[in-house]
Amino acid sequence: MSTLLVILFIGGALRFILGIIWFILIVVTLMDLLKSRIPTNTKLLWLIVILLAPVLGSIIYLILGRSNKI
Repeated sequence: MSTLLVILFIGGALRFILGIIWFILIVVTLMDLLKSRIPTNTKLLWLIVILLAPVLGSIIYLILGRSNKI
């Protein structure tokens, strides 16, 4: 019984930590996007990508979008 409680606690704590990391990633990405000097229509496109696929969109923006190649 106590082993099950420990597993459930660890699983809940891990989910909480991953949720915090997910939230911070999206906030940092959106702040960087809004501060960037890219054109407004490109910002809007990136915003849509980030909001539709938060984690993947954020990672793609941080890798490709910041370099202004797209």
